[in-house]
Amino acid sequence: METEEEQVEKLKAWFKENGASIVLGIIIGVGGIGGYNYWMHVQETKAAEASSHYTQMIEALSAGNNDTVQQQAEILLSDYASTDYALMGQLALAKSHVANGDFENAEAALQQVVGKAAQNPIAYVARTRLAAVQAQAGQYDAALTSLAIEFPGEFAAGVEELRGDIYALQGKSAEAIEAYQKARLADPQPANGEFLQQKLDDLGGRG
Repeated sequence: METEEEQVEKLKAWFKENGASIVLGIIIGVGGIGGYNYWMHVQETKAAEASSHYTQMIEALSAGNNDTVQQQAEILLSDYASTDYALMGQLALAKSHVANGDFENAEAALQQVVGKAAQNPIAYVARTRLAAVQAQAGQYDAALTSLAIEFPGEFAAGVEELRGDIYALQGKSAEAIEAYQKARLADPQPANGEFLQQKLDDLGGRG
């Protein structure tokens, strides 16, 4: 059986042989944690800056200051393209274009969000707005195509009501009534149930 002194000497020899790798492992581990913390700090700072630009954009949009809206949108898209604020900035930019009657550029902005956001909820919002813009421009088939995906249940009422509006604009009363009835039965309920019922009544649909 080894004496205590022999055990100590063996431990010293083992550490002399392996100590460098142990220390290196600790350094790498700490470095990894430090790198992750730094990355998180950068991301948080970036998000805060993007939020500030987005807030300025929304304020400018409310004030009708289109130059500032465009300027802030360009900053978000160029410097903060990886954040959700860039996507929301595109939505705000599209709203600005619609207010100016520029449906072509509104559609282009919304198409970019749809293309970039994938399954992000922002993409579903963009699709409904895109369909509305396309319908406003008389592109009814394109609008219906924009809605021809599986939306989360939370969007059902709005999507079906919009689909009904598009069918109504096309003069397809039966299809419009069917869509409106689906919207009426959706959960959660439509935002304005009375207006939806009025649309159904106008088309001769049953409540």
